[in-house]
Amino acid sequence: NMPSLKDDLVHALSDATAAGVCVVVTTQCHTGSVLLGHYATGQALIKAGAVSAGDMTLEATTAKLAYLLGRQDLTIDEIRNLMGVDLRGELTPKEQMPPPPLASSYEKAIFKKNRSRIY
Repeated sequence: NMPSLKDDLVHALSDATAAGVCVVVTTQCHTGSVLLGHYATGQALIKAGAVSAGDMTLEATTAKLAYLLGRQDLTIDEIRNLMGVDLRGELTPKEQMPPPPLASSYEKAIFKKNRSRIY
């Protein structure tokens, strides 16, 4: 977890993204995902220019970022966008992700309904 009361780190990440660094927020947990925008800290990270690794493992995130940075035909903005795209099964598409914990009953019902259409 990132501290929510200290904004020095967020400012440093904002400076890094402004300088052309691709900042990717990931988790070290074996299950779960990064849900930027659901809480104040995540919203601050989005404003700073960070992108979410979603439910990718740390290893998948590292390999994907290395692959994308190694391509000479992509801009940093294209790399940032591609980090959120499932290229080879490394990432669950956002529309297939389960609702976050404490989501409303409506969101959970919509997820169940949509998931039944996939199979």
